[in-house]
Amino acid sequence: MANVFYALVKRRNPLKKDAPQLYYAAAQKSGDLTFDELKASIAHATMATAADVSHIVESLLKVMSDGLKSGKSVFLDKFGKFRLSFSSKGAKTMKEFGTEMIRGIHIVFRPAKELQIRKDELAFEQKDTVADQKAALKAKIKGSGSNTGGNTGGNTGGNTGGGDESMD
Repeated sequence: MANVFYALVKRRNPLKKDAPQLYYAAAQKSGDLTFDELKASIAHATMATAADVSHIVESLLKVMSDGLKSGKSVFLDKFGKFRLSFSSKGAKTMKEFGTEMIRGIHIVFRPAKELQIRKDELAFEQKDTVADQKAALKAKIKGSGSNTGGNTGGNTGGNTGGGDESMD
């Protein structure tokens, strides 16, 4: 069973603005699986070399990008479906709307059943709250007498309210 880390974050429920803030679990990543590590793992499990895997993945990304840019969804069997999504500013009338009002373009991924992870496949382990992590980092920086900059926010990603939190 894989361990997944979480921290508690105090947030307001966006659906109940007057309700008191509650603590919600926010996923905390335990590291990154780099492209080189991914290539090495795939190469080790197959007859392909790391260079072969790299070329295949880079070609896949190019074909997917081209498909998405042409308005298609990209469905990879047993992996999932990718599609473009965006938001826009509102206009009072249809005539007033222009494409310059479109913003926030992003790719939506919906995993296939084979890639979905069930709760019973994981063990959850709590880390310090995000606020405690920030305070500890501030104290460490202050104690060392230097400001190293960087990301002190953990993996909160701007999610609001309750419900599922996703890992970075």
